[in-house]
Amino acid sequence: MSKERRTNARFPGPFEGSWDGASGMRECRVTDLSAGGCFIDAYASQPVGARIVTELKIKGHLVRLPAEVVYVDRIQGFAVRFLDSNPEGTKALEEALAALRGLTAAR
Repeated sequence: MSKERRTNARFPGPFEGSWDGASGMRECRVTDLSAGGCFIDAYASQPVGARIVTELKIKGHLVRLPAEVVYVDRIQGFAVRFLDSNPEGTKALEEALAALRGLTAAR
């Protein structure tokens, strides 16, 4: 069994989103969200290493972040790692995750 390498709290979702890659903007569902990245449920995908822009709608927050594809499942979608080159997007993600943490704690 492999050792869990993830260090950020994860939120299962699903969340509304979209991604913009070489083939244009596509709507998607986002799951397994964390401060470091997420899984994009989509029929179409990009190859590992491709750079895309993700847009997530989370509890009233709109988060737009550049990301890099790190894993592809040809049936279910692909995983991305958020790139920290957009301070506004990073701040919006932090606020959205804080809102999610508040909901989780209230349960």
